[in-house]
Amino acid sequence: MRHIKLFANALFITALLTTGAAFATEQSINITAVKTSDVRNLVIHENQTLSAAQPTSEQLKQLANAGVKHVINLRGENEQDWDEAQLVASLGMQYHALPIAGAQDVSVENAQKLAKIMAELNGEPVLLHCASSNRVGALMAISAHAEGLDIESALAKGKHWGMSSLEPVVRSVITAK
Repeated sequence: MRHIKLFANALFITALLTTGAAFATEQSINITAVKTSDVRNLVIHENQTLSAAQPTSEQLKQLANAGVKHVINLRGENEQDWDEAQLVASLGMQYHALPIAGAQDVSVENAQKLAKIMAELNGEPVLLHCASSNRVGALMAISAHAEGLDIESALAKGKHWGMSSLEPVVRSVITAK
């Protein structure tokens, strides 16, 4: 009887692991396909999160085929001459807009809005982008500082996400708290 229970438990655990692995595979992005999409300033972060400069329509198609489920666009409303939201929806991805028109919109409030959007995605694969990834990195640096990183570590994290010329703005926002 004891052997039957052990066997049943082992079978149950194997079934759980197999189901979990299948689910994880189904939800994962194809890293090789993401890398070959050749999106400018592309960085692959933990939790199936990507940051990049503005992708082309063809690159968005490649990212959708690679398993990206969401696109968060930080570009201002008047920066694009094509309907990215429509294309993203037609590719089966969800589009989220958080317009950061420039340095004046780099704020704790907008970093919190981005964090809220990210949390609502429940770990599904996502691309965050602006024109160059500078604004993406700026908001990520502010979020990192709000989560407890010291200023220099938060700035380093922001640079990893693409921040460049907005560093002085971010430093000012962080130190104004």
